[in-house]
Amino acid sequence: MALIDCAPMEGLTVYSFRRNHSSLYNGVDRYFTPFLTANQNLHFQKKEIREILPENNEGICLIPQVMTNKADQMLWAMEEIASYGYREINLNLGCPYPTVVTRHKGAGFLEDGWVMDAFFDAVFEGLERINANRPTDPLKLSVKTRIGIRDPEEMDGILEIYNRYPICELIIHPRLQKQMYQGTPYMDVFARAAAAAKMPVSYNGDIRTAEDARKLLEQFPDLHAIMIGRGLMSDPALGERICGQEVPAAGSLEDLERLREYMERQYFGYKEYVMRDKEVISHIKELWFHVGRRFPEKEREVSKICRAKTREDYVQAVARFFG
Repeated sequence: MALIDCAPMEGLTVYSFRRNHSSLYNGVDRYFTPFLTANQNLHFQKKEIREILPENNEGICLIPQVMTNKADQMLWAMEEIASYGYREINLNLGCPYPTVVTRHKGAGFLEDGWVMDAFFDAVFEGLERINANRPTDPLKLSVKTRIGIRDPEEMDGILEIYNRYPICELIIHPRLQKQMYQGTPYMDVFARAAAAAKMPVSYNGDIRTAEDARKLLEQFPDLHAIMIGRGLMSDPALGERICGQEVPAAGSLEDLERLREYMERQYFGYKEYVMRDKEVISHIKELWFHVGRRFPEKEREVSKICRAKTREDYVQAVARFFG
């Protein structure tokens, strides 16, 4: 059975989210942090350090994710993160947002093939030196990628670069950067890449139900993992459903009681994370936007939650949803 991963989602899957999700729902094997930014200052922000503090991630398997396009910054970030006890770091080459892409980071780095090749060459050369001093506990690098910028045929050249290096896992989101999160994934491109890759391959993209996962695994039985983002935000029990665990029916009293506790914990978790009520409301409303998709019969109640501007408005709207 492939591993079930919780995808990194900026502003949502922060340490408090991971802690609260894993305390109430099973089925997720690994969580990935929203990307930590390695920059020329060689310094993580305090909020980024909080993401990887072991005491904030007790009892879960966490893979820190880094965004950069500079080899020296990547090597610094890997050693810094390793000092907190982590042994695998994930490189973000999948973020499609223009503010990232225009700086040739995330999916934007895929456009610079020769630069990306030189980056990996320097990173793995440096990693070899680092690991020479830790032969029984080596640092590993995995990659999360899109299949290209504008043309799905770009993936052939991108994969050729990846295959030159000892990447421990390749997580492929088979969309182009220009698609953002819309349109149909290029499953034919994913199939070709999965067959040609020299490292374990995982899938990310549009897994919304246990049936989606079942069909994917029937087609690709050798997948290392399935990474789920929006589907898991909508249905926090999705990992349990995929694993075949007995789960309360959607909308049942038991399902709603667990969801009520989950969303209450997430509210106070975001409050610990950002403190100010206005920001807390913004974070929790984004999570409710996804959760609400599972309850089309409660569209009106969810809409009121998502329009709430104060804590009082939010509490009243949530009470109506569960009332």
